[in-house]
Amino acid sequence: MTSTLSLPHAIKALAFGLCGLHASLALAAAPQNPWAAMARADADFINDWIERQSISAVYPANGDFNAKLATARRTFDAESMRVDSYAGYRHALGHFVGSLQDLHLVLRHTLTPSTYQWPGFMAAYRGGRYLVATQGSELAGQEIKQCDGQPMDALVGRVATYEQLIAGVESTKVRAAPLVFRDAGSPFVPRPRSCRIGGRDVALDWQTVAASRFAADMRSAIAFTDRVTGVTPFGADGSWVRMGIFHMQTQAEGKAFKQLMADAPALRDKSVIVLDVRGNGGGSYEWFMGFLRALYGKEYADYHARSRLEISHVYRTTPEIMAFFAADKAAETGELIPPVDGKVFDKGYVKYRQAVEAGKTVFVTPPNARGIPKPAREPVNPVKARVLLLTDYNCASACMVFVDELKRFPGVEQVGVETSVDSRTGTGFGAPLPSKNGVIEVPVVTRDGRERGDNIPHRPSRVFSGNIFDTAAVKAWISEEILGGKAEARHDRTGLHPSSAAGK
Repeated sequence: MTSTLSLPHAIKALAFGLCGLHASLALAAAPQNPWAAMARADADFINDWIERQSISAVYPANGDFNAKLATARRTFDAESMRVDSYAGYRHALGHFVGSLQDLHLVLRHTLTPSTYQWPGFMAAYRGGRYLVATQGSELAGQEIKQCDGQPMDALVGRVATYEQLIAGVESTKVRAAPLVFRDAGSPFVPRPRSCRIGGRDVALDWQTVAASRFAADMRSAIAFTDRVTGVTPFGADGSWVRMGIFHMQTQAEGKAFKQLMADAPALRDKSVIVLDVRGNGGGSYEWFMGFLRALYGKEYADYHARSRLEISHVYRTTPEIMAFFAADKAAETGELIPPVDGKVFDKGYVKYRQAVEAGKTVFVTPPNARGIPKPAREPVNPVKARVLLLTDYNCASACMVFVDELKRFPGVEQVGVETSVDSRTGTGFGAPLPSKNGVIEVPVVTRDGRERGDNIPHRPSRVFSGNIFDTAAVKAWISEEILGGKAEARHDRTGLHPSSAAGK
């Protein structure tokens, strides 16, 4: 069938085509700054990698994602004309990838400047306020209200646009706040000149700082980065269970988690159990399910932990992804082999391989593909302890699924601060950029039927207003304000108490 356009629509189409041609000609005519040329070459590769490997590009087949991708690319093409430095290169590509608003679709930069400009301090987001966080600064602990007439939320939102962060959530405020006061010369994020700090106007004195110094200060302000697994006493008759990871990278880490599972039944009769997953960026469901079955018993855990079983996993099918899955599975040896979580649905990837060979774009598993039966009636809960689940802004991906499951267990209470966010997609498959300046990772799995929506955090019932990364302060808060006991130390209400190691 031949289709025709009405004259007004034809004129509009011609105008749109001329606009696109004008943009293309402008790009071609623009001076070929090396950074701009490199950014465009990397963007071409990113665009192609997304289309060839990302689950979002083919499922669901409604075209919404591809329309967003096309819009993001047009914005990048316009911004690339302003790129004349590494900072501009990094932010233009960051905006391109980040505007798709999926933290499983991420550009990881490997090139880092040796220095930045900063005003001698950075900001930290604590309890709804932005505070000067740098120890030693005369402004430390004072609240930053606005800069150059703009509220801090607006400045943080502008930075987030170019830093691949999700708009409007607490975890983004935490990660972006320090970056308001980091200047690498980006044409897209001008640095503030004056800020309202501690009730007075302060002119910012920008000076050179080593990138390593800035990075160290930022880590202490936004992250809890230990990979510890283990149990320590808490109070007179409680236990503090630290689970910093669900992705084991060494035999020792796998062994430590299996020891935790072996120790878990002995915790049931404690007065309180604090499950500390601060900083846990995710990993494998099998690890946390092994712990839940060890703590609560298989029957009770299988009755309540049904969130992940309601999901149909949808996999992108390409030979490259199949090889990636196989290599990842082959690396699970010795203590890195996780506990069994039901039956293996597709042992040896036979069904997946058949889908690839048949030319299918996706491979869909049924809900509860692992065939874990739900007990006919609710078993008795063997855990007598009060269970608190302590989260922070960096609990992400599989850590959030752990929260999904535990919130279905009667009596479990989430405390601390809200988690990070994620989309229904997952399992990043990466490739190096042509420039070798970074790696682009795209999600190759999505989850139909997941109860929690995209980019929705888990919010606690009890919110900690101090520094969530300060373990001693958090323990004192739980002891005083949640359990009603006497704390060993009171937390600093500014939230700027120096960080303490978990378990101390």
